[in-house]
Amino acid sequence: MLKRIHNKLGTAGLVVAVVALIAAVAGTAFAAGGLTKKQEKQVVKIAKKYAGKQGPKGDPGPAGTAGPKGDQGQKGDQGQKGEEGERGPLGLEGPAGPTETKLPPGETLTGQWAFSGKEIGGTYVVISFPLRVQPAPFESHFVTSGSTPECPGSAADPQAEPGQVCVYVNSLHNVSPAFPASQAGVTSDETSGWVAEFTPEAGKEGFGYGSWAVTARCPLNEEGEEESC
Repeated sequence: MLKRIHNKLGTAGLVVAVVALIAAVAGTAFAAGGLTKKQEKQVVKIAKKYAGKQGPKGDPGPAGTAGPKGDQGQKGDQGQKGEEGERGPLGLEGPAGPTETKLPPGETLTGQWAFSGKEIGGTYVVISFPLRVQPAPFESHFVTSGSTPECPGSAADPQAEPGQVCVYVNSLHNVSPAFPASQAGVTSDETSGWVAEFTPEAGKEGFGYGSWAVTARCPLNEEGEEESC
């Protein structure tokens, strides 16, 4: 059969026909080495003529097994610091704070006091009032036990009548007050606080602690007399 084709087409024609047949069977087109441009075109033409139609798409194959997990990469460099944000709007103005510096008449201030000392000539106890007590209190009292008309409270519940400073004793050891009970405190400004001196016994450690109360009295008129309030 090849001899009959050779006799009919010649050597060159036979080569072209064989190449075209191979291309058609393989379903691909390629340039046969050594052919002329005209022969290459003939091969492609014949291959297209005798090539069969493309078959239907095959079913997808089964999924392959998952590959091994890759190594974790190196940690990246820290990014640059971002730009500072804009300043927020100014908040609303808050309410005005208290401006009162004077204890109102009939109101009471209370607090604690304590001291300790050893082998010293005397020790001072200082009480500062958070608010000024004007006019200044009439008297100050050192209450060691019970209560008095001027100081009706106790160390656990300090109270004072208007115009009185009451210093209550919770504990007092190895000391004696260096002042009379009728004049318990001495200070240059009696509207701001109370000061008293205690003398420890020789060679012993003296200490004391307790509470205090002061109540403001009514204001004074131009004649220095107390008004009603």
